[in-house]
Amino acid sequence: MAPFFLQMLGFGQTPLGGGLCGELFGNDTPLGLQGAGFWYAVLFMLLLGLQLMYGGFLLLARLLELPKSMEPGLYATGVGLAGLLTLLFLLTRTTGLPYPSPQGLAIGETAPLDPLSLILVGSSLGGGLLLLDLFKRRAAGS
Repeated sequence: MAPFFLQMLGFGQTPLGGGLCGELFGNDTPLGLQGAGFWYAVLFMLLLGLQLMYGGFLLLARLLELPKSMEPGLYATGVGLAGLLTLLFLLTRTTGLPYPSPQGLAIGETAPLDPLSLILVGSSLGGGLLLLDLFKRRAAGS
């Protein structure tokens, strides 16, 4: 859940930078003319929102009394989500991704790297590694 709330620092224009979603707010360009940075920010805001929901579900999982057989799948979902965020981060910072433009799909430029985005991805990756360890323990125990 930490990456979602850390992103709020990026909206506050701190010296750490804009984070993964820094270009989401604050420009008056029409939606059809937005650049790659805007669409990357939308994608990462969606992924951070999914991570927030997943984290909330993990907090409630014990109260819901899920069967032990569901735990490996639950942990694998979190590993996949953290892995997807990390992969997309690496792609947007090295090669760029396709994004919608008035002429159709265009290959976007690489996004800038700032300290806050490294912190966000690092904490997401750390959580994914913890979930991977839990997944391996539960899968071996079943």
